[in-house]
Amino acid sequence: MRYFTIFFTTLILALVISCSGSTKQPANTGVSYIIAGQSDLLEIRNDNVPYFTAADYEKARSGYFMELSPLDELGRVGSNWGCFDFDHMPTDERTSLSTKPTGWVQKEYDNDIIPTRWIYNRSHIIGFQICGLNDEKRNLMTGTRAFNAGENSMVTFENMTADHMRENRTHHVLYRVTPDFEGSNLLAYGVLIESDCLECDDTADYCVYILNQQYGISIDYRTGDNWLTGENEEITSEWTYILNTGTKKFHLLTCSGAPSPSSKNYQLTDKTRSQVIDEGYSPCGICKP
Repeated sequence: MRYFTIFFTTLILALVISCSGSTKQPANTGVSYIIAGQSDLLEIRNDNVPYFTAADYEKARSGYFMELSPLDELGRVGSNWGCFDFDHMPTDERTSLSTKPTGWVQKEYDNDIIPTRWIYNRSHIIGFQICGLNDEKRNLMTGTRAFNAGENSMVTFENMTADHMRENRTHHVLYRVTPDFEGSNLLAYGVLIESDCLECDDTADYCVYILNQQYGISIDYRTGDNWLTGENEEITSEWTYILNTGTKKFHLLTCSGAPSPSSKNYQLTDKTRSQVIDEGYSPCGICKP
């Protein structure tokens, strides 16, 4: 069954590449910080060839290593990578996780929306089955259930690499995962996963982007807040500003400093700038409407 799964996943990758001719545009187009989840979360990048440089391969010649990026000033994880092999794979069972990564706004939904009910998982940047790190804050990000463990998810590709190392115990795999944060967003739009077996061409070789979305759920990537798609008012051209009824500030529709749609202080208006000011609101200092 495992060999069939690997073959089927590899076939999917090949079909996507051959049929599309080019990869889809990145998730972070800058058009909106609120995205309604889609069902297909997999994107092939760079014709499925990792972006590793000659210097990266030279470093891997010495064998096993692992490097974790420090958390940034917002507490967000960065790109983690290394050269991995069977001898350094974990032998202990995973234990429970307590880290709360940025963007962790956990909510429960009906199981017809999300079978496991909870939208978010603590997603390992480098999979536990590859590196053995468990509750390490530099290696955990907030990811939707579909992103972390659904079809063509992070775990799909992590298992492809881990299975290769178990079957080829002298092989080494250069592996890197890079979260995709836009601006000061606390939730990543997705991750770029690069994997390359140094001794052969195999199913452990790929370059993919996994979208951090959940079908049927809209997500505010500035904060990680989330809600059923269609539950809140949509931002359309009929609206002129977002009002913060708590601070009495008004914002452009794309302002990173505006309240999220689920906030009690969130309100849309179609009034003019002068009308909003006459009602006691002052312009936001970030977007300067």
